[in-house]
This record gives sequence, C-alpha cells and structure tokens, in this order.
Amino acid sequence: MHIFLTGASTGIGNAIARDFDAHFKGEATFSLVSRKQNLLEALGKELKSKSAVYAADLSEPSVAEMTLDRAVKENGPVDILINNAGMQNIDRFEAIKNEDADKLFKLNYTTPTRLMRRVLPEMLKRSSGAIINIASLGGITPTPFMSEYCASKAALASLAVALAGEYKDTPLQFLTVYPGPVETPMSEYAGDRFEKDAMKNIPFGTPEGLAKEIRIAYEKRRGKVIYPAVYKTAEMFRDFSIWVTAQMAPKPR
Repeated sequence: MHIFLTGASTGIGNAIARDFDAHFKGEATFSLVSRKQNLLEALGKELKSKSAVYAADLSEPSVAEMTLDRAVKENGPVDILINNAGMQNIDRFEAIKNEDADKLFKLNYTTPTRLMRRVLPEMLKRSSGAIINIASLGGITPTPFMSEYCASKAALASLAVALAGEYKDTPLQFLTVYPGPVETPMSEYAGDRFEKDAMKNIPFGTPEGLAKEIRIAYEKRRGKVIYPAVYKTAEMFRDFSIWVTAQMAPKPR
C-alpha cells in the first residue's frame, strides 16, 4: 500500500500519516513530501511503516511531478494520493503581490491536478486507488481577506467532485475534505495576521480528529468530510453562511 502524502511535515498531513500508519498496522509504504526534510525524517522514524522522505517545493508543479515519478520508481505505483500541501495569503486583495498569488494557486490547485493526472492512468489499469483532496471550508464559504486561498480551494474541491462523477463507473475512490478551523501552524499564522482575539470564539478542531474522520471516510468509501462537524451547517445554509462570514470576518492587522 503506497501512500503519497504532500504537506506531511506538520499539522494535518503529519496527523494523517500517523493515523493511516496505525490503520494499516505498519504495513504501508509512505512517500512523505514537503519542504522541511528534518521534520519529514523525524516523522518517518516514528512511523511503523516503511517511509521515504522527499524534500521538495511543491509550488513548482514540475518539481511535484518529478518527485512523484521518483517515489513511484522507488516505492511502486501509488495506491492512495493525498493532496494536502497548501498555503495562505492573508491580506487585502490589492495588497498581495502577483508572484505570491501565483505561488499560492500553483501549490493549492495546479500541483494537485498534475499529481492526479499522473497517477490516474495506472490506477485505472489496476482498477484500484484512492485520491484524497484536502480542500477547505473556505471553498464553501469564502472568507474576506483570504480570497485567493478560498478561490484555490474551491477550484480544487469542484474538480475533485467532478472527477468523482467522471469516474463513478470505476472502482476508484475520490474523497474531498473541507476542514474548518483546525489547530495547525497554518491557523496560528492566520491568528497572527488577523486582529487580536479575532479567532478566540471560533470552534476549532484538532489535526488528529480530522485525520480520524478522513480515515473513516476512506474506509467507508464516503465522498466528503466536513470537519469540525459544527460547520456542516455552512454547506446546508450556504448563502446565509456566506453573508454572516462577510459581516463578521476580522480584518488583517
């Protein structure tokens, strides 16, 4: 069982690796990918499964493709692709530099699409495989001052849902994940960028809780995860949720 996991060094990706490692009882093979080699190596040493570490800047799609090719050569065809790596730009839209916006969209959307297109042919040949895309609640309820992050995650989620329909007559599994606020380095960055105490009363989940929900959804072949569960109402009452978010969104410092 070869699991190719991006953004594995911290936060959600790190928790996914640990949860799936326990689920497969140490019998999987992980390709752990992020920019932070030292953290990947530390994680790999703690997993019971075999692991290979690939330090790479996934905001360059061609680098992501080469990394995947190397992992396949060394560890075999990918059975589970988990597109988790991502980044945020928090500021007024006009204040964000074009190069920063381009880097975000490449990492959050273009690279996952390239990796999916790379693994799908072999998965179809084997008639097995799962693709898990970590989108965001922001893809359902866009948040002011995180506009391009939300747009990139909405694009990824829309693509993933469309692919689930496109391949519905095959054994392949597509799981789209919509995390709300989760206690990670990314959420800490957001907290630092917004006004003081702006996120104080927002319900937060944990990386471990989200990883468990993702693994259960994978086991039960569900197509969607929204976490924490309280945010399922955002999808049920989307227009109202968007209005509330627009009215109450904190401003960046």
